[in-house]
Amino acid sequence: MKRGIIIWVLAFLTFLSAVNTFNAVLHGVDKEAEDAISPYLIRYIIPNMKIRDYFWISVAATCVFLALTCVVTFRRLPDPHLFWKIDKLEEGIADNAETIRSTQTSLLLDLENTKRAREESVEKINNALVVTRGETLSTLEKHEAAIKETNKNFQKTTREMMSKLEEEHGKSIQQMSMSLENALKETHSMLEKAMRKQIDQTRETAMRVESLERKLLPTPSLTSQHKPEDVKGIGPQLGKELRTVGITNIAELITADPRTVAQEIRATRDTVRRLQTIAQLLMIPGVEESHAEMLEEAGIATRKDLASQDPIQLGQKVEAIARTYIEQGKLTASEKPTFEEIVTWIKQAKL
Repeated sequence: MKRGIIIWVLAFLTFLSAVNTFNAVLHGVDKEAEDAISPYLIRYIIPNMKIRDYFWISVAATCVFLALTCVVTFRRLPDPHLFWKIDKLEEGIADNAETIRSTQTSLLLDLENTKRAREESVEKINNALVVTRGETLSTLEKHEAAIKETNKNFQKTTREMMSKLEEEHGKSIQQMSMSLENALKETHSMLEKAMRKQIDQTRETAMRVESLERKLLPTPSLTSQHKPEDVKGIGPQLGKELRTVGITNIAELITADPRTVAQEIRATRDTVRRLQTIAQLLMIPGVEESHAEMLEEAGIATRKDLASQDPIQLGQKVEAIARTYIEQGKLTASEKPTFEEIVTWIKQAKL
């Protein structure tokens, strides 16, 4: 309503200005441009004015009022829902910030729980290995002592028997003694071979235990205290820029808001998210840099994503990506992850 009144007032003023312009033209036809006249409509304000000035002032007033009329008529009013949308957007931003903060807190707790669980598992396995090694060595020592004692008793018994037989039977006994001594030597040689074989088997068992220990206790490529430069794609310059915004280790990089970091270091949000993804995946025991890149290409963005994967489906995706990497020369056939390794990644991501 108010806008309509303004339009009508401006249109009326435009009309009056046009009438004044027409009046000035009529006066200019009968008189000279320098002649003074009494202007139409404003004669009470300006009693005398040159025709030329009267004409140009009327033209200028007509143009100004016409322009104002057009502006008010065709100007679009602001969207009545605009402020409502802005309020909703601000609420959404606040909710996202709260979600990010809760996610950061949850991730830090998960990292601490994972670290504690891994340390407890390592301690239990180490204790079990120490006990097993001690028992094995103790058993081997007892077995070796028993063999030596048996050999000693056998030699003593043989000498006593030979001594009695020599006293009773003479030369024939000497021959039997030689035969028994040869048999004794052969028996001793066989016992030594058996002992060596058992020692070799024990050493092989110890090596297998160590290999099993390495498989049971895979170590992550990164920990929360590693430097940002330890992530592939973060060079010295980018690492320096990250430190200027307070990111000094992997934990701070993972829990940072990608939008804020991208604005501070003049990088895209996708780049920051990719670096966070690589860092998270490298913190999973057994996952190496080439593996992290393949997992990222397979759509794995977080540790939680990896933990929720089906081993068979993920194995099919990784197999296709690995085949492409091998063709491009990014990966060798020996570096291609096995299905057992993929299953281990998923299990480790769930810890």
